[in-house]
Amino acid sequence: MRNYLLFTSLLFFSSVQALAQNSDSIAIKKYYEANAILWLGKTKYFKNNQSFPLKQLKTEIKFSPDATYEFDQYRRNLKILMASIIATEVLAISSILAIDPYVKLGLLGGSLITLSIALPANSKTWAHLNRSIWLHNRDILLR
Repeated sequence: MRNYLLFTSLLFFSSVQALAQNSDSIAIKKYYEANAILWLGKTKYFKNNQSFPLKQLKTEIKFSPDATYEFDQYRRNLKILMASIIATEVLAISSILAIDPYVKLGLLGGSLITLSIALPANSKTWAHLNRSIWLHNRDILLR
């Protein structure tokens, strides 16, 4: 009888503790779902089932210094990417319009050089944005 009472009390206290942990994990899950950011690769991100333009992301992640740093790197690389894409297009169009074959070749070579700058900048840009969002979501859990 005594073992039965001990077993019953042990079972009761372990189930109460499991229920308390479950309510905590549900509260954490709701907090995370309300504050986590989901970016699907377009010009918008989602937070709490609402869509926001990517421009507002800086205000969302400002509490996390690591995410803010990565977002600043994203903005810096985005400027480099846009400048190199514009330069590539201008040089390519100029090479088409040029009459002298040596000038055409020089402009085409310049457009290939700026394209070789744009390709790595493209992957760096989106990697920094992904890392920024990941760090924000990590800091949401650690908060």
